[in-house]
Formats: sequence, structure tokens, C-alpha cells
Amino acid sequence: MNKNLLVTKRSGAKEHIDLDKIHRVLDWAAEGLDNVSVSQVELRSHIQFYEGIRTEDIHETIIKAAADLISEDTPDYQYLAARLTVFHLRKKAYGQFEPPHLYDHVAQLTELGKYDQHILEDYSRDELDILNNHLDHDRDLTFSYAAVKQLEGKYLVQNRVSGEIYESPQFLYMLVAACLFSGYPKATRLDYVTRFYDAVSQFKISLPTPIMAGVRTPTRQFSSCVLIECGDSLDSINATSGAIVRYVSQRAGIGVNAGRIRALGSPIRGGEAFHTGCIPFYKHFQTAVKCCSQGGVRGGAATLFYPLWHLEVESLLVLKNNRGVEENRVRHMDYGVQINRLM
Repeated sequence: MNKNLLVTKRSGAKEHIDLDKIHRVLDWAAEGLDNVSVSQVELRSHIQFYEGIRTEDIHETIIKAAADLISEDTPDYQYLAARLTVFHLRKKAYGQFEPPHLYDHVAQLTELGKYDQHILEDYSRDELDILNNHLDHDRDLTFSYAAVKQLEGKYLVQNRVSGEIYESPQFLYMLVAACLFSGYPKATRLDYVTRFYDAVSQFKISLPTPIMAGVRTPTRQFSSCVLIECGDSLDSINATSGAIVRYVSQRAGIGVNAGRIRALGSPIRGGEAFHTGCIPFYKHFQTAVKCCSQGGVRGGAATLFYPLWHLEVESLLVLKNNRGVEENRVRHMDYGVQINRLM
């Protein structure tokens, strides 16, 4: 290979290609793993070097090569691929492998509008120093490849249009903990924060998507699910639809109690008109659920509830059935049937 070949670094600077760097990163990623071969990853990558090739593209090609080698017989490639991905994420977020100090990181992202300003208002620099000293960034290296890709795709604060990443996993876990316990007494809250951080970062407990993705951001989404009571008036139905759109956009899952809506044929204003029934309004709610995503993380989702004794129950029970026509089906929500103690 032509050693005078120039590569383009992430900063935009150009330098001569150094294959030893690739070897060193692969050796680091394979350290302590069983039944993995650095040479096999290099051969599998089939990198076609050309003048000005981006180091980012080289790294992504090697990650894909390692991921392609994951199998039942060689499961440790999932950790090798994960470590390479963590390295890649940190370089994208910080321009280097070593993460910055927690306070500096929070201050920078707050200024960029990516983090909630309440973090710096609620915690002093000394407190953030204590939390920074408790951070264990080596826990990033215990993830499997699937877990890192899940974090990258759903949970890390990022620009989903440009693909720019702003944080690494341990900052996510620590800042979620800090936000959740910010209202606790100052004498004890750091203990709660660090214990919660340890539990989450060591996979002893898991958190719902809206909290993982929304807490610590200006969205300030602390609820993973929002329950909405819908009345039988047009004002209430329209307010329900508006609430659905608002909270889906803030990453919450939706539960709607829609059992109060009158059945098909019921009188309106003393018999002036017939009621159109539940299904048209359920379609209205479905449109509200699907009109926006959960903060770009995933599509909106809702479960709608009605009582077993509703006059339209026979039509409602088959709303998700594949048979039938669009006019009498509302297939893109889930449903729950309510009963009482008499049942």
C-alpha cells in the first residue's frame, strides 16, 4: 500500500495513513475476549483505501465487519463490535476517546440547548465534581453490540437529522439519575443519585424509553405514560385529541378512557340528530397518535379503553380484526376492555 496516501480525519485535517492505528484500536477492542481474531476482522472489512478516505468511514467499515462475525459459535464478537462502536460514538461526541468532566459537558450542552438548564441550577459545581468522580466510563465497554446500537438509535441526545451525537452512555445514566432526584434534600440526594446510577448502569434495573430519552433535555419528560379521560362532548373529544398530539410529541405512551362516548344511534340534543358512534372518534384519536413520533425516537402508541357493557361493544371488540373494511376498523391502536367488581 502507498504509505503516502492521505486520509481525512474527523476534524477535516489530512494526514498520511497509519495502519498501526487500526491495529492498535482492534487490539484494544479485543482485549480479554475469547475466540475473537483481529486478523479476521481486518480481512472481513475489505477496506478499499483511496486518496482522502475519511477515518470515520474506515471505522464504520471495521465495526460492520466485526458485527458480521457475531454468531452462536463466536458470541464475543458482539463485545468487540460494541467497543469499536463506543469508541466511534465518543469520537463523534467529544472529538476524542476520553470523555470530558461532567460539569464541562453539562455546561456546554446546556449552552447548546440540548440539556435542561435546571441541571446547573439544581446542582453546584462541587456536587457535579462528586458525581463526576463516581462516573465509571469503563462500564461502556460491557455493552453488547445490540445494546450500544439501541442506545445510539433511541436514547442518546443527538441531532437526528445530521446524525451528530452529543453524549455517551454513562453521562446519560448519571444525568437521568441527577434529574430524577434533584428535588430530594441536599443532604441525601447525592447518595440516591449515585446508587441509582450504579443500578441502571450495571443493568440491575431498566428505564422506559421516554425517561431515558427525555429526562435531562429541555423537554423535561418525566412520565413514560399519560392517561387521558375523554368525555362525551365535542369539546372534551377535541381536547383529548390535542392532548394526545402534545404528549406523543413529548415521547409519552398514551392511555385513553373513551368509554363515555355515546353509541351509534344515540340521540343528540333531545333527538335533533343521531350520534355517529364511537368508531369515527376512535379514528380521530388514531390519526392524532400517528401524526407525530415520540420525539423522533419511535412512532406514537396508544391504548384505548371502553367498558364491556358499552352498547357498541360487539363492533369495538373487532376493531383490530384483519377482516372487515377500513370504515369499521381502527387497527393501529391497542384496546382494553373495562369490567367492574360485579363481573
